Amino acid sequence: MNKFFSRSVLPLAVAGALALAGCAARSAISAEDFQKQAKSAGYTVSSQAAGSTGATKCLSATKGGSDLQITFYAFGTAADAQSWYSSQKSGISGSGKTVVDTDTYNKYTVTVGDISFLLVRMDNTAVLCKTSTAKSGEAERFVSSIKY
Repeated sequence: MNKFFSRSVLPLAVAGALALAGCAARSAISAEDFQKQAKSAGYTVSSQAAGSTGATKCLSATKGGSDLQITFYAFGTAADAQSWYSSQKSGISGSGKTVVDTDTYNKYTVTVGDISFLLVRMDNTAVLCKTSTAKSGEAERFVSSIKY
């Protein structure tokens, strides 16, 4: 039994530990960090009125030559962000796909005709990207660049 353990279970455990060592927990960025990263990626960032979203901060990022619109929302609590996310998700009807759905992180993509939406919530923040389906890869790349 000892040989079986050392030859099969132990190497699997070591491999699993090494694989998990590369995984880091995601963490929400601040509005200021969003603005810095969007500007460094060539986007023009402007402050928006939060309106009825319940957000404490709302920033919009656009780039000349691209139809991608990125909106960053910061909420007072994660529950407020979750409520907003759920409302947005149910308000966009089309062929959608929930990519991830956890207590602290949600990601949803949906296509409505030629328009693609990418909706991500992390803790008390959210990002909504709206673009043509042809540019949906640009939205994914930006969201990945901010580690959302």
